[in-house]
Amino acid sequence: MNEDRIPLLKGFQAQAKAMNRPTPLLDEFIRTYPEGVPNPGYTKIRANLFTRYEFSRGPLKGFYLGGGTNWRTRTFRGNADLNQDGVAEELWTPSYALFSVLAGFRTRLANRPTSIAVNIDNLLDREYYRANTNTTGSWGDPRIFKLTIVTDF
Repeated sequence: MNEDRIPLLKGFQAQAKAMNRPTPLLDEFIRTYPEGVPNPGYTKIRANLFTRYEFSRGPLKGFYLGGGTNWRTRTFRGNADLNQDGVAEELWTPSYALFSVLAGFRTRLANRPTSIAVNIDNLLDREYYRANTNTTGSWGDPRIFKLTIVTDF
């Protein structure tokens, strides 16, 4: 949040004006950036929940399955005067949830512990936007398949 930042900037502005130094960019920033607004890229609530189960006996011994979700509430992007009425409106990126799954097998290859796994991130191939500020950000990754092989030497 910017509650701590705006008073600091206002103090700097007052000192500059006392020394007869103009601060047009700072004046414009303070005028259009209301107090109490989150910093761009700020997401208030996030949650991640993942689990994994490994079969320890029976015909599926060594196999494991897992999955989970990453959830984000809406993300503040910044302020902009979109309708050009002199008032900056808040810009937000919508909330989103991404799901991932995992399947793998643990065994021994050449007498070394080895695991082979397939991960699928963004399982539902959801389009989402990762916002940093009102002028920067990026589209999130599409569905991604990963094959990993890990062995101990």
